[in-house]
Amino acid sequence: MLVNYNSGGRLEHLLDLLTEEVRTIAVVDNASSDGSLAPAERRAGITVIRNEANRGFAAAVNQGAVVGETEWLLLVNPDAHIRRGDVTRLLSGVPEDVAAIAPLQVDEAARPRSETGGFEPSLSRYLVWAVLPVRFHRGFGPWLAPPFPTGDTEVDWVSGALLGIRRRVFAQLGGLDERYFLYHEDVDFARRARRLGYRILCRPSVRLYHEVAHGEPSRRVASGLRSVESLALDFSGWRRRALGLVLGFGYGLRAMFATGTTRDLSRAVLPLCRRLIRGEPAVADQSLRKSP
Repeated sequence: MLVNYNSGGRLEHLLDLLTEEVRTIAVVDNASSDGSLAPAERRAGITVIRNEANRGFAAAVNQGAVVGETEWLLLVNPDAHIRRGDVTRLLSGVPEDVAAIAPLQVDEAARPRSETGGFEPSLSRYLVWAVLPVRFHRGFGPWLAPPFPTGDTEVDWVSGALLGIRRRVFAQLGGLDERYFLYHEDVDFARRARRLGYRILCRPSVRLYHEVAHGEPSRRVASGLRSVESLALDFSGWRRRALGLVLGFGYGLRAMFATGTTRDLSRAVLPLCRRLIRGEPAVADQSLRKSP
């Protein structure tokens, strides 16, 4: 299942690959205006659901999840560069107590990336992120860090860029929480699944280049803003104010000492951090949500 929003020319090749390995495909379009839905509309056997407005990722996934009756519900981002056989390798031989499984994400040079998944969000973990580069986190930060796993590894959550979810668990939990417009819905779902006794796995034998983390700078900045907005929903009261302080400290350091896109992202996020410190809603302007 894919959620499409102005994804350009990405769908054509992705659908070619998926039709070789999956039984049913649903594409939920969040009011795209760039014609990117055309490849799905031209193909027989693909269910297309068109939303009149951008409902966000979690809501669109819940819409598309009603299509099909297979054991696994597979979420695929349009900017995920999957290769032939990846889906089969990802979903083969998964233990029954595993609710969700995802590959190891890599960059364009095939180096492992922390965006793969990580650990239960906490103020202490984000404080580690604020003061130390990710390569030094050693499992104490919010994301995976070196040394990266080489075999199937249990984590607290995995990214939804290419994510297999056991359909019965998805139904048992009532799908994704639609409060999360974009990002963090995977963290929340994994948390709820773990509370029921299920495990979450990263499978490094499958490697995925996910474009969003390393695409054009404007997309990187926009995705960073959405990520902080969604993360803030997990913290309330004084903890949200404290989160604003911790994130503000970390992004403040990066705004001063980092370069390029990291610096631009940090400067863009700082006003949102100040809103959190003041105890104000995480989303300052609903128009920001036009582009997930």
